Amino acid sequence: MDVVGKAKRVRFYVNEGDKIGHQPAAMALVEWLRREDTQGATVFRSIGGFGAAGHIHTTHLVDVAQNMPLVVEWIDALDVVERLLPRLTRIVPRGLVTMEDVEVVLHQTHPVRDLPMALTAADVMSREVTAVSKDAPLANVVALMLGKLYRAVPVVDGGIPVGMICNSDLVQKGGLTVRLDLLSKLDKPAVHETLARLAAANKFAADVMTPGPTVVDEGTPLPRVAEVMAHRRLKRLPVVDDHGALVGIVSRLDLLRTVAGGTDRAPATPREMGLADDTPISRIMRTDIPLVHPDTPLPEVFQAVISTRLNRTLVVDADQRVVGLVTDAELLDRLTPSLRPGALRSLMHRLPFHGKVDTSAEQHARARRASDLMSRDVATTAEDTLVSDAIALMLKGSHKVLAVVNASGRLTGMVDRADLLHALVEPA
Repeated sequence: MDVVGKAKRVRFYVNEGDKIGHQPAAMALVEWLRREDTQGATVFRSIGGFGAAGHIHTTHLVDVAQNMPLVVEWIDALDVVERLLPRLTRIVPRGLVTMEDVEVVLHQTHPVRDLPMALTAADVMSREVTAVSKDAPLANVVALMLGKLYRAVPVVDGGIPVGMICNSDLVQKGGLTVRLDLLSKLDKPAVHETLARLAAANKFAADVMTPGPTVVDEGTPLPRVAEVMAHRRLKRLPVVDDHGALVGIVSRLDLLRTVAGGTDRAPATPREMGLADDTPISRIMRTDIPLVHPDTPLPEVFQAVISTRLNRTLVVDADQRVVGLVTDAELLDRLTPSLRPGALRSLMHRLPFHGKVDTSAEQHARARRASDLMSRDVATTAEDTLVSDAIALMLKGSHKVLAVVNASGRLTGMVDRADLLHALVEPA
């Protein structure tokens, strides 16, 4: 939350006796929020009160003095609250959670956040991990993954990770005809039909998982976690304890967010975290960028989107200035329904798109050229921007790519999250 203005305040009402795992609930919430690099949280202890049970708690009653009501207050940007609150409400044992709009009129913090020099996987991993057993029906696994922030799920046997299921596993071995990120864009009948088809196939998690997953111990230093993730081109790693049992999952996003959360005005330098020295983004950017213009017709837009693993294309004007971004999900979402089957085939199999908007569908067509499809929410950054600053910019708006421009504002390159993580491991 770098700017003064609209924000959200979330309050958790719990008691001193409440537990999350083996920790007091209030401190468990504070520690969870800290691991997620939120702006901060405060615990307030009351002098009296009562809840739904009707029992009055007061510091004047010695026998209940250790079970006083507590309030954990957290204020943060709207997008951060929307991302984290659903996960938080699932771990709160009982009590009351409220959310309200607030206006931040002043936000001046310490110049540098206290960041340990030797962070480990346990310090940044997500502990609320949903895993499945080997005999879990595949349709249930897909339904579960549709509601997850991460598009992957560990498979466990007796608590030990024995496999991972991701998008490619579902498509290549599970018979899923559409990637999860695209499936979520379809209407409910289409989603239900897909899940019913998977259920009829009678496949299970063990049939589609990638066995022998790469894991890291919870004490693994972050530089090593980043190195494994970058070199093996993995987006996430299961984290295990001394007995090999699953205790969390660390993602590429967790690592990048940790770097970006080093200070409130600028990230901590990668060197402070044991990572590679900071470098200008121009030294790591890619220049082979698929581009279209606002008037580029629909089939050519499809061709640009499917031409790279990023499944997106930048839209530039005649002067090579960035005016928008088109993703595969936007293509699917903004097309008229009659064109979606052909669009799915094109996106899934990277085939040319031959769909045409005929006369009968003309009045229902919503997109026929790049300008109809693009989003104007595209982040740009200068060539001399440091990698750590680029990470902060990317995460601030939940962007997956950054367009790199020169001093005249013309496009010269692009980076994605994988590029930035690789730069932290090996300097350019």
